[in-house]
Amino acid sequence: MDQEVFATTFQEEIYQIRSKPVVIIDVSWEKLGEKERELLSKIISALKISLDSIIIVSQTTPDINSFIGRANKLIYFGDSAVGISRYEIIELDGLSYIWADSLTQLLENEPARKQLWTGLRRLFSV
Repeated sequence: MDQEVFATTFQEEIYQIRSKPVVIIDVSWEKLGEKERELLSKIISALKISLDSIIIVSQTTPDINSFIGRANKLIYFGDSAVGISRYEIIELDGLSYIWADSLTQLLENEPARKQLWTGLRRLFSV
């Protein structure tokens, strides 16, 4: 059932379907190092959500359009695409997302982590 139709038909808050935030990483979960997993866990915990309440997807080249209508928040950790600003909230057909450096790069770049945190606080209203 289309989420928009469902939300307008059943307006009580109990019936509102909340989509899970999506996190896209640029390597497979198996290849992600322990430090990178720990960083991701800390980031998600700081947003007051758990790893169990998000969807983690591995894509070297993210297909943001495939998440339109399926998610409302998305974080991509990986190489930046041409013309996409990092750490800024981008809105696209009901999907709000942030493009960040890879988790490996973030481990070594404190200013980038601070920029990411600023954007994520706005995105997740923390």
